[in-house]
Amino acid sequence: MTRYFKYVAMNEGNEDWMYEELQNGRARFGWSGPGSNLRKIKAKDIENRSREEKVIWRYTQFLIQRLELGDRLVVQLERPLRKFLIVEVTGDYKSTDPKQKDFNHYVECRLITDDFINVESKAVSQSLRHHLSKRGQYYLIYDQDAQAELEKISQQAILKDKTFYENNQNDRSTEFEINRMNEDTLQRTYESISQKWPSAYFEKFVADLINSTYGMEVFNQGDTKQGWDLTMRILDPMDHKSLLHDDVPVQCKNYQGDVIGTRPIDDLERCTANSDSPIVYLFILGNLTEQFNKEFNERLEIQKNKRYVEWKIVGQNQIAQMYLNSINFQR
Repeated sequence: MTRYFKYVAMNEGNEDWMYEELQNGRARFGWSGPGSNLRKIKAKDIENRSREEKVIWRYTQFLIQRLELGDRLVVQLERPLRKFLIVEVTGDYKSTDPKQKDFNHYVECRLITDDFINVESKAVSQSLRHHLSKRGQYYLIYDQDAQAELEKISQQAILKDKTFYENNQNDRSTEFEINRMNEDTLQRTYESISQKWPSAYFEKFVADLINSTYGMEVFNQGDTKQGWDLTMRILDPMDHKSLLHDDVPVQCKNYQGDVIGTRPIDDLERCTANSDSPIVYLFILGNLTEQFNKEFNERLEIQKNKRYVEWKIVGQNQIAQMYLNSINFQR
């Protein structure tokens, strides 16, 4: 199946130029001021790269290391996401460095969709919109249903399907707008939590959140230097009294933007080694990248080969929903 990547290329004030570049076969990407040519950076030994070159390589190496001929990019040029284009990679990475102040990076491409696809239209499902709304400058779209829908949109655009273009002009129902509002509310909520409860205090927030959630209660709180920040009890959801799990390790991480590094996974391994619990929880704010999820799954499988254990992630959307539910309960 064709691979689809979300590709966020926002050049504020220059959206028309970015679109013209796509029409001319160039999918531009940022983090690319003067001195940013990835081929020149790649040719240098790591220890000989400047700090700026290391940052550029870190955030944009996928253009030269990951993308292949035939891959398709779901291109977002503005925030918030209201419309997108689909292009197909037709050539290699290139650079116009040092011509532009930024956006010298580009990959050769051809437009699949001549016109923008309206995410609020009947041409786009609520599920696909969800998968395209994740944070991150680029990521591979894994969900098979989302891939299939993007493939269908691509084929309809290529065939100039009349019904598809009509659907793209017609907005969805009130239900769609309500769902969009709910998603926006969750995003504003977890962003506010992240800012108001920085890392040093996030553990206290999670403890209060657990205690305000039916079927969960904090057992012990405080960093034990064994990998967890607190432990909790999980009660039977039918009577909220019978104990299902006792002394379950919980670690709390607050990131803004992409989750960089493997410290949360390292701590999950420490929890597993220092506790007999069959479940370990990670409450985490931040965008879980493709690289993080891959590392998480690989290392969980290693742990399961040693003994049965489940690692449960409570991500930022779920944390926001739990918080909103707790407010309603208190009322």
